[in-house]
Amino acid sequence: MLKSLLPAAVVATALVAAPVALAATNDSTSVEGTYLLVQPNESQRVLALNPGGSVNLVSQGQQVRGYTSGLGTWEMTGPDTVRAAIIDFNNPQTENGSSGASHIVYDLTFSDEVDGQYQTIAGQFTGQGYAKGQNPLTDDAEPASKFGNSFNGTRLSVN
Repeated sequence: MLKSLLPAAVVATALVAAPVALAATNDSTSVEGTYLLVQPNESQRVLALNPGGSVNLVSQGQQVRGYTSGLGTWEMTGPDTVRAAIIDFNNPQTENGSSGASHIVYDLTFSDEVDGQYQTIAGQFTGQGYAKGQNPLTDDAEPASKFGNSFNGTRLSVN
C-alpha cells in the first residue's frame, strides 16, 4: 500500500511546488528596495520602493530647483514592471512664481534578477506642476507646467 501512495505523493508535491516557484517571480519583494536613477542629462535621484506600496524619492536637484522630497505609492503592473505616483511640493516652475505641488508618475521596468531581486531599472516619468492651493489629485485641476524624462538605474546594496 505504501509503495502505491509514494508516487502519488511525489506528483502532488510537484504540483503544489510549481505554482509557488512561479509566484516568486511575480512577488513584489523582487522589486522592493532602493535604486539610484540617472537621467540622460546626468541628473540623479534615489527612489525607494518600500514594502506595503509606499515610495520615497530624493533628487540631487531639490535645493537648486526648490522642491521637496517626493512621497507616494506604487504597485506592480506586471512581473517586472511597476507604476508609482509621487507628490512633491514647492514647484517653482508654476505660473507667477507661486509654489504648489507636483504630481509625478513613474513607469519602471526591472531586469537582471539575482537571488530573487532585480538589480537594474529603466523607465520614464511624467509630471505636472500645479499652482499653490490646487489639489493635483482632482480631475478639474489645471497644471501650470508639464515635464518628464527617461532614466536608467541600479539597485543600491550594502556590498
